[in-house]
Amino acid sequence: MDLKALYDLTSGLYVVSAKDEGRDVGCVVNTVLQTTASPLTISVCINKDNYTNTCIKKSGEFVISVLSQTVKNTLISTFGFKSSKDCNKFDDFKHAYTNAGNPYLLEGTSAYLQAKVIQSLDIFTHTIFIAEVNEAEKLNTEAVLTYAYYHQVIKGTTPPKASAYQQTPKAENNQEEKYVCCICGYTYPGSPADFNAEAADYKCPVCGVGKDRFRRE
Repeated sequence: MDLKALYDLTSGLYVVSAKDEGRDVGCVVNTVLQTTASPLTISVCINKDNYTNTCIKKSGEFVISVLSQTVKNTLISTFGFKSSKDCNKFDDFKHAYTNAGNPYLLEGTSAYLQAKVIQSLDIFTHTIFIAEVNEAEKLNTEAVLTYAYYHQVIKGTTPPKASAYQQTPKAENNQEEKYVCCICGYTYPGSPADFNAEAADYKCPVCGVGKDRFRRE
């Protein structure tokens, strides 16, 4: 089965955020859909192991920041490959708050939607949240960041907790070995010798970790 066929499913990239006892939390998802028009409802699918999932279950509400093509790689790496358990992801990025007090991004974002959970569905590794939108604003006219643009133009990788994550196959014996980032799965494009020749302060272009977090495969 060719799992790359899933990349052809039309979707965007978003940051879903919530509050955790006064802290701001959030993560990248590609599974936001409008489900009805009246009342206006949306759905979002989030991995159960993602800390944002736990916070949404506690608070019963969340915000969707619709990412645009101007988004920085550092924002993707922070919200896609780090855990809100370990850091406040919003610290380094411009953001504001909805009337309900939930955070949304102001940079690399074309719009936001605040929603209240009305139903949830347990589906294997993920939870699908159905929520009614009670606040929304179009922030600018920037082109939205689609899943296809992220993979084809930005050359981004998919976070391991994402619904569409595909594990990178290990190199076969007749193929040249590569260095692969242990955090995000980014494969260094050059040879092992090229990687070893990189400066000591080399960082993964996707998630920002250092050379010591790469493994040879």
